[in-house]
Amino acid sequence: MESSDGEAIDKRRVHLRPVTLRDPAPVLLHLLPCEVLVNRPAPVGLFFTPAIRQGPDGLEVSFRGRSLRGEEVVVPPGLVGYVMTEEKGEVLLGKQDFSEGLQDDEQEEQELVEPPEALERDFDRFIGATATFSSFTLWGLETIPGPDARVRGALTWPSLAAAIHAQVPED
Repeated sequence: MESSDGEAIDKRRVHLRPVTLRDPAPVLLHLLPCEVLVNRPAPVGLFFTPAIRQGPDGLEVSFRGRSLRGEEVVVPPGLVGYVMTEEKGEVLLGKQDFSEGLQDDEQEEQELVEPPEALERDFDRFIGATATFSSFTLWGLETIPGPDARVRGALTWPSLAAAIHAQVPED
C-alpha cells in the first residue's frame, strides 16, 4: 500500500503485555522541545532537575545552553500515563498466549475478544509498561508552551470522545 506522498506504509501489529500494567514504578517526566538521539533512562535527577528554578512566569532551566520555560501538566482525571517500551530480543513465533498474569475473569474476556493469532517476524511487536505517571513537565524553547500545544490537544481527546459518544436525552 502506498501513501499519498509515495512512501510505503510500514504495517505492524503491536501487542501489549497486560501483566506489565499491574505495578509499574512512578516516575517524573520531562517533555523537551528537541530530539535527543538516545532512547534510554538518563540521570535527569542528577543534572537537569536540580537546575530547575521557579521564575516569574513559570519553571525555567537551561539545556545545552538553550533557555527552556515550562509548566506542570496533569494527566486528566480517570486516566493514567504509562511509559511504554518495546521488548527486544527474540520473540517466539507461532501462536502466543497473552493471558499470562491475567485473573480468571480477565482471561475469559480476552478469550472472547482476542483469539491467539500466528505471529510473524518483522510484523509483530511487543510492548510493556516500565513506569507510570500522573503529571509531567512540558518545556518550550524560550517560552512556556501555550494552550494550543499539541500535547494539550491530545489530552483533551478523552473528554471530547466521551462527550460526543454520550447518550443524548430524548426530549
